[in-house]
Amino acid sequence: MPWYRKVIKKLASMELAVLIIASIAVLIAIGTVVESKYDAWTAKNLVYASVWMYIAMGALVISLIAVIIDRWPWKPRHASFIFAHVGIIILIYGSLLTQLFGVDGTVRLSKTDGPVKEVTVQDTDLVVYRSPDGSDYEKIYTEEVNFLKNPVTTDKPVLIKSRDLNFEILESIPYSVPKLQVEASPQPQSGAAVRFQLANPNVSQVDWLVQRNVFEKVEAQVGPVLITLGGLWDRNPTINEIRFNITEKGSLNYALYGKDETKPFKQGTAKEGDLVETGWMGLQLRILRYLPKAVQKYDVTRLDHPVPGSSPSLRVRYNGQESYLFLNDYVKVFTENRVYLVSYQNRRLPLGFEISLDEFKKTDYPGTMRAMAYQSAVHYDGGNKALISMNEPLKYKKFYIYQASFEEGPSGIVKASVLSVNQDPGRIWKYSGSAMMCLGIVLLFYFRRKKVS
Repeated sequence: MPWYRKVIKKLASMELAVLIIASIAVLIAIGTVVESKYDAWTAKNLVYASVWMYIAMGALVISLIAVIIDRWPWKPRHASFIFAHVGIIILIYGSLLTQLFGVDGTVRLSKTDGPVKEVTVQDTDLVVYRSPDGSDYEKIYTEEVNFLKNPVTTDKPVLIKSRDLNFEILESIPYSVPKLQVEASPQPQSGAAVRFQLANPNVSQVDWLVQRNVFEKVEAQVGPVLITLGGLWDRNPTINEIRFNITEKGSLNYALYGKDETKPFKQGTAKEGDLVETGWMGLQLRILRYLPKAVQKYDVTRLDHPVPGSSPSLRVRYNGQESYLFLNDYVKVFTENRVYLVSYQNRRLPLGFEISLDEFKKTDYPGTMRAMAYQSAVHYDGGNKALISMNEPLKYKKFYIYQASFEEGPSGIVKASVLSVNQDPGRIWKYSGSAMMCLGIVLLFYFRRKKVS
């Protein structure tokens, strides 16, 4: 027997097939345990997309090809066997295309935010922006990072260096909960911060409004009241609003707007300790702290597994001080000549077209506030219109766009619609492989019946 026939026989052996299938079963079992303890993203990175899974699936494909070759010369009765095995190979190939080149992300649509041109995926990037004066930033550095697969430890920090920027990543923390700290800032580009309390005899809420820069608009919602600070402002007459403004001299002004009103019914200058009667459900506004120039810093609570509200974070050092950088957040670094923004964010991929929200409709179960169904009326790629519901996705330019969820404020007002965006280059291959496997099974029963008869 030629040597290559011996190799094929070995690769096509039942013993090797059992070993490969057992290995895949063990990996899937480990992945299931990891997903139940952590989440699907952790299981994907540490198990399903690990080198061990690629080796096991590659060995399975080689074994299947060897089994097909080992049956040569083929006869008509081998058709079911060949179709089933080729179908499995095609199915694995389609899954590989999905793993490597597929897009699975989300788009957040809000009437106030305008059209969206990018889809946000779970992969992460480090991005550095630079500005001479803190106004117009240019992107100067981007790096794909995966701190689950390649964690940063204190004994091997990562340095990001650009001219006068020295930014160190000291440690990556996969699961953490932020603790916000707000301090006075000496930097003229810093924005303001207001700590307020909105309370009546039944409820009390304390929160911060912190501007990252003097141009940013920040907001918080407490029940039927929207509180805003700074930035470009358009009055939303559908809700009660408390509007804070910073004067040129640095004092804090407030204005109260009733629902359906475009002019304030009460306004004045606010100082720390002041109490303002709002007239809404007995709510009183108290100014607890005001900083004309402020910076927000974070401390973290480390966790061994994810919980609602937790986030990956990085312990970083710059300008001789340590801080924390959370996912989808940034830190501002001031040097002698420039201002830098260092961002740790989910990757954003271009859609190739714009999509915007026209209307969001939610239907609740009778007598409850629980959503039974919801849908989004959208505009996309110019003047095209579509209605995206839970069971009716929009199919456009190889993208499947589904209604995934929505964001709701404390008063039950829907703030944004969240759409799931999927592009799967392996879909046709997986469908074809599955169909070929089914054909092989049908042929198997056909030839068995023919043999019996």
